[in-house]
Amino acid sequence: MTKNQSNPSNSRLYLMKSIPNAKDKVLAKYRAGSGNGGRNGKNECASMQGWLPNGTYRVLDHTKRHNGGSRGINGYAIHVQDKVCKNGRTKRTELFVHSEMNVNGTQDARQPGRDNPYRWDGVRDYYSLGCIKLTPAHIMNLFAKAGHYGWPKALKVVS
Repeated sequence: MTKNQSNPSNSRLYLMKSIPNAKDKVLAKYRAGSGNGGRNGKNECASMQGWLPNGTYRVLDHTKRHNGGSRGINGYAIHVQDKVCKNGRTKRTELFVHSEMNVNGTQDARQPGRDNPYRWDGVRDYYSLGCIKLTPAHIMNLFAKAGHYGWPKALKVVS
């Protein structure tokens, strides 16, 4: 993921293929968000607020039916390893690439006047509690392409 310094909710996630002795090939590119967009949105050491710290993360798991419970991450999700941020003390945990959906990958009902955490309602849904978020269509496309080309073993986050 390449973080957008001027607008973290308009960053980019790339699915890459490593090419020996050559430049890596971009297989797909998606708009992505990381961080809550608030005062601490760009602070990688602000747990549950800031964007992901720069670095390489091991991909631990991927599933189309993640069940994070009634207030958690559900549906399509890629779990990546915990990471200590640049202060050397704060450990960022429970890190995912995900969207807003139900466990089975569907969209919940619209809730007029408020945001539904299990329905993609618009660009404000790119904000997160520190994970990386994609639209439902984009994460489904990412899963299809990764299934076809092979799942990455790492996620690289850069500024």
